[in-house]
Amino acid sequence: MGSPLAEASWNGVEGAFYTGAGGAEPLWLFISIGLCVFALVAGLIHEGHSYRKAKRGE
Repeated sequence: MGSPLAEASWNGVEGAFYTGAGGAEPLWLFISIGLCVFALVAGLIHEGHSYRKAKRGE
């Protein structure tokens, strides 16, 4: 299985190539932080309801 490119090598590459530079990384960071906080709060609320339900003997 060969490469369809005439010269498929990394010889001409200089430096790092990062496609996300200057992009939306902060947006995705804050979205992921928000989802984690939401999951924590939802879990705490659910545990509180379950604890009160178990305490009543239901």
